[in-house]
Amino acid sequence: MRVLLDECIGGRVLRDALRAAGHDVVRSVDKLGGGVDDHAVFVYSCMHNRIVMTYNNIDFRRLGEATPGHPGLLLVYRDNKQADMNVAEIVKALANVEHIYPDGIAGETIVLNAFRW
Repeated sequence: MRVLLDECIGGRVLRDALRAAGHDVVRSVDKLGGGVDDHAVFVYSCMHNRIVMTYNNIDFRRLGEATPGHPGLLLVYRDNKQADMNVAEIVKALANVEHIYPDGIAGETIVLNAFRW
């Protein structure tokens, strides 16, 4: 999958793990700089056909609802608890998404936590 990691989730460790799993991954902070607003990240993702992965679920859900043809959104919920997803679980959950959606997730907003099995 072609993924754009939002700044809030876009650490190098996750980027490298997703790349090792065969994904084409870039970080918004590397492409747009730090502190860029969500709309700019979303527009970049649409222009470059990249699925946004983020912890910023409310704002990106709204952006996705306003733009039905977006490349896809992967929302990761965290509550700062032991049950939060770690890097390995995110990588595995993304593999599960690929299995369920072999034709991609264009226009879809997916809660990645639900694909942790």
